[in-house]
Formats: sequence, structure tokens, C-alpha cells
Amino acid sequence: MRKVSVIVPVYQVEAYLSRCLDSLLSQTYSDFELILVDDGSRDGSAEIMRRYAGRDARIVEVHKENGGLSSARNAGLDAAQGEYVAFVDSDDYVEPTLLADTVALAEKTRAQLVVFNYDRVDERGAGGGAALSMADETIDVRGRALAEYYWRYLLPYRHGHEAWCKLWRRDVIEQHGLRFAPNDEIFAEDALFTTQYLMHADAVAAKNAVYVHYLQRADSIMGMRKPRLCLRLTTLAIRLYAYAKACGRLGDIRNALAMFCYDKLICKGIKLDESEEGAVRALASLCGDETLCALLRDLLGVGPLAEYTLRTGRGLRSQATGRLFALRLLRGDARGAAALIRERGREP
Repeated sequence: MRKVSVIVPVYQVEAYLSRCLDSLLSQTYSDFELILVDDGSRDGSAEIMRRYAGRDARIVEVHKENGGLSSARNAGLDAAQGEYVAFVDSDDYVEPTLLADTVALAEKTRAQLVVFNYDRVDERGAGGGAALSMADETIDVRGRALAEYYWRYLLPYRHGHEAWCKLWRRDVIEQHGLRFAPNDEIFAEDALFTTQYLMHADAVAAKNAVYVHYLQRADSIMGMRKPRLCLRLTTLAIRLYAYAKACGRLGDIRNALAMFCYDKLICKGIKLDESEEGAVRALASLCGDETLCALLRDLLGVGPLAEYTLRTGRGLRSQATGRLFALRLLRGDARGAAALIRERGREP
């Protein structure tokens, strides 16, 4: 059994796949299996997979019908045998010491999650430097310490929520039945998976070194249109809040989680939806949801918005907007709630 399972979802990436695989097969750490999941590619990606698998016994091929990124990652998890799991996107490439350094850090700190840095590169390989403002440290996330992690690392994006800038323990994933949610139901499936996983971790080890080169291309998932964005991000918030309650963690992180869901998910979905009407329809369809109503009632309390102001320096106006948004949506005024956030998004 290999120490690490590296999962690479593959879809229509024949121009980039060889570079990705070469970077993985050049790792200074050799005790890993490389699980390549062909998600119904129609280009030459599957043939490239077969060619590489023919010359390296560590490669495991999985071929399936197209189901999206989450489906491909889940298929990789179903096949994984390693103690640790790493996800790498097939158009990105990695540094040769990625696995050696992160496994060593996980073993040294006994942390259930290792977070590391990345940079954004263009087609020519030119990058803009490290994307995350992070430091080498090990962070306790047990009990109420998880709320501090939200305030200090997740809300200000000091630690990314992406699946591919982390090393995960497979026993934590399997013990709690964690999988990526379908892409047509939620947007930012990495954020849901990461925040769910954190509820079962004791410590996070961070290493401020760039190991992943994240390719920016117009035809990638992140560069494509994002239909029903408000609906998918608000659904993510609902599922995250419900999960925290179901596993007994809501009391530990209520204020921080309420603000993460409101500020980073719901407001983002409203502001960036393709149209205001789309945002209104989404909110109207969800405003009676029991979990969303519980989240909104928390926003009406003093705790979440007051702590947010203390943590971020944002003034009373932000508090007033958050409480007014919650009040409008609880009353069923989806149009008024959406307009409030869209208007704030247009301010200089």
C-alpha cells in the first residue's frame, strides 16, 4: 500500500496533461499512487493517460462518464488506498518536493491537515508570486479554537479553501463519509469539503512555500460562465450550517460560521450572479428553508456582526446592512434583500 494517493481529475486537457503528469512523476518522494480519473474526455486525454500508465506502475487509471469535477474527485477517493490524499488539477503543475515536504510536515506535527501556498501562472508560466499570506505554523482547531481559525485564516483568505493546496488524511475523510458535493447543486465544492473536514481535525499545519502552479486559462471551470451562482452558493451555506449542527460543532463556531456563510457565500452569490433577477429567484426559492432561517436569525443577534466588526474593522454600516438583509429575507422580501446587497456591491 502506498503512503499517498494523488488524485488527478482529467477532462479535455490534452494540451496540459503531460506537463502535470511529468511534474508528479518527478517527485523526490516516490511512495505514492497516482490516480488519474478520466471524466469522459473526448479529446486525446485518455490516450495520454494510457501512455503514461504503460511506463509507470504507480499510475491507476479510472475511466467514467462525464459527471463533473466533484464526481471525478469522488471516484478517485473511492479508488484511493493511501494514508494521505492530495488533489492536483490536470492543467496545473507542481514542485518536485511537494509530497516529500508535506508528508514530512504531517508526520512531524501530527496535524490532520497540511496547507501550503500556490501561485497563479499564465500559459507561458509567468506568475505573480505567492497567492496566500501565510506563515509556517501549526494551529489548534479543536473545540472553540476552530472559530478562531475561521476569523484568522478562512475569512481573510490567509489559508485557501481549495482542495489542491492541502494534504489530507484519508482516515478522516472515510471515517466521516466526506465527499465533494455535485457541481450542479453547489458552487465552490472545495469550500464545503474543506470546512466540513475541519470540523473533524485537531490541528492544521501550514507551510509558506509555493508548491502548486495554478494555471489561469479562459476555458477553465473558473473562467467559464457561472449559472445560478446565488442559488448554488446559498445552498452551500445551508449545507454547511446544517452539517455543523448535525456533527455538534455549531455551538463552537456559530458567530464565525454565520459571517462566513453570509459574507463569503451568500453576499458573493448575490453580487456576482448573472442578473439581479437570478439572485431574486434564488433567494425566493430558499427563503423558507429552516436552516437558512436559523442562519438569518443568528445574523439578527448581536454576536456575529459585532464580532465581525471587531475582527475586520468594518463599521456600523456593515452591521446595519447584515441585520437589514436578514430581516428582509426572513419576511420573505427576496427582492429587497437582493437589492440591498447588489447596491452595496456597486459602491466604490
